[in-house]
Amino acid sequence: MNESELLARDFMRPFTTVSKDEQLPQAFWTLESAGETHLVVVHDDKPIGIISYKDFLRVLTNRARRGTVSHLYVSSIMTTHLHTVTPETPISEVAKKMLDKGISSMIVIGGERERGIITKRDVLKHIQSLPLRSIKVGDVMNRDVITAPSGLSVTGAERLLREKKISTLPIVEEGTLIGYLDVHILARFLIDLYLSSEQKHPDNIIRETTVGDIMKGLFYIFETDNLQTFAHKILRKRFKGAPVILSESNRKVIGIITETDIVRILSEI
Repeated sequence: MNESELLARDFMRPFTTVSKDEQLPQAFWTLESAGETHLVVVHDDKPIGIISYKDFLRVLTNRARRGTVSHLYVSSIMTTHLHTVTPETPISEVAKKMLDKGISSMIVIGGERERGIITKRDVLKHIQSLPLRSIKVGDVMNRDVITAPSGLSVTGAERLLREKKISTLPIVEEGTLIGYLDVHILARFLIDLYLSSEQKHPDNIIRETTVGDIMKGLFYIFETDNLQTFAHKILRKRFKGAPVILSESNRKVIGIITETDIVRILSEI
């Protein structure tokens, strides 16, 4: 099928729901156990909001220090402005809306029973059936890479991700890639910390923890790899993107490629 003929219906899938009155720990468990990146918040079976890893990260770094996480509810962190498309919406238009709105998901609503969700990750899951899968990483990667040293504090990393509006942070020492961090990894660390019954003073631990303590090991891709290889690697790892390095022997970071870069290609069809 030609990309120009692809519709939202070809990418949509059923969404996982959560009640607005669900407490945050249970909602996060639902997100993780379902292998999702987004949960649709419902009331009387009607979508009223959406939450993602970024929402959890935001509340855990801004509000959790002023209250107990276990007492917070989904309604306190959900995004209430839902962006929707119909099943007949061209996928290129869906991609454009994601980029224009700065969002990573769209709710699909059709007839009385036809509804679903499309996320940036869903686009990657379909990449093997798209001709764009043969495009090289080097053709679309961002060469203006923001990196961080392993000694950066966890709060500093969160601030960097938020202020720069990025979701992926390669960890570099002396010009060489040594690790990987993204919003998913950071959110998991914080929620586990605040929910641990053994940790009486999580704020102190956060102040003492650096990205080197929680980062994942070496993860990278090459600019000569195609987009199908990239999609396969980050879907398997459940990461948001991948640093691009020169070679196995020279791990200098020369770029970064994320889910958003794939969506940008689709928006230009």
